[in-house]
Amino acid sequence: MADITTINPATGEDIKEYSYMSNDEVNKIVEASHQAFLEWRKTSHEERAKVINSIGETLMKYKEELSKLMTEERGKLYNQSLSEVDLCKAICDYTAEKGVTALADDERDVEGMKKGIVTYQPIGVIYGMQPWNFPAYQVFRYTIANLMAGNSILLKHAANVTGSGLLIEKIFHESDLPNDLFRTILIDHDQSEVLIGHDKVRGVTLTGSDGAGSIVGQQAAKAIKKAVLELGSNDAFIVLEDADLELAVQTCTQARLINNGETCVAAKRFIVVDSLYDEFRDRIVKEFASKKAGDPMDDSSDLGPLARKDLQEKLHEQVEESVNKGATISVGGTLPEGKGSFYPATILENVKKGQPAFYPATILENVKKGQPAYDDELFGPKRQKGSTSLR
Repeated sequence: MADITTINPATGEDIKEYSYMSNDEVNKIVEASHQAFLEWRKTSHEERAKVINSIGETLMKYKEELSKLMTEERGKLYNQSLSEVDLCKAICDYTAEKGVTALADDERDVEGMKKGIVTYQPIGVIYGMQPWNFPAYQVFRYTIANLMAGNSILLKHAANVTGSGLLIEKIFHESDLPNDLFRTILIDHDQSEVLIGHDKVRGVTLTGSDGAGSIVGQQAAKAIKKAVLELGSNDAFIVLEDADLELAVQTCTQARLINNGETCVAAKRFIVVDSLYDEFRDRIVKEFASKKAGDPMDDSSDLGPLARKDLQEKLHEQVEESVNKGATISVGGTLPEGKGSFYPATILENVKKGQPAFYPATILENVKKGQPAYDDELFGPKRQKGSTSLR
């Protein structure tokens, strides 16, 4: 039985199976990464910038392949996958252009001394655990900056985007970057904890839930490792009396529903002043109701599926519990049944073959403390309105 099976969330069908690496294989990768770092740190900033540019150029050769795979593995709309790859290329371009100056030594006048120098030195192997919602961007965001700084990279990607993680490794290996400076590793949580404590791993970064961050933060602290954590949130979007209502509705809709609603910094709570509440509510309910889910490869689809079936089920449980505790549903909030009007004809046949993970654009009102919609992060195409006045 495979350790990892990737599944297309639009159809529920299996994509590919993978096995975890052995501890011995992981240790060899870490050692090779460290040895590559010892050489890479000696290269000039200008040399590194050229390599970063080559990564961006190689990435664009795989733009369509990577975009299609991200859409297949996690259900993001294809046009948004294409935009994500473009963003990764922009990260390479910007870093190559600005990195040399940003990392240059900074001379300071120091009283009683001839001069003082602030210099930026790499620290070694950086181990990153990255999420599925932006399979390429999250990787490039921490990788490119660290490579420019002179570090080497280990990537543990979310299991459901394992193929994307391995394709990204292939892209890096086909660029001018020495292969051992970037490796994708397939390991479980226990192996990950051991890796955090490895003496050759000098830094740890995680983007994920606050629960995962709490665990990784403790593991890194125990090993006295530098750690950077980007965790979940429940961001508020406040609509004041002088707002352009049409612009506010359009912006709020995009801020909530982009990337199928699975964005850590998406606006998840909307707080509207009394004088605008009723009109804002009517407009945004109509806007959400107009958004149709469908085949994420189809340009006419407004929403793709959630990344996994269990995420769909958890989100619906949070909605139901919130409603049981007093919240009200203004639009959406029901699990699609497969043969209903929720599914367009383009994916009806596929829906019959598996268990897809779609969820409709949903609005909850009367959200109060004690409800999951108030207390927890709800990661999907859903927004909460917790108040009819500014708090």
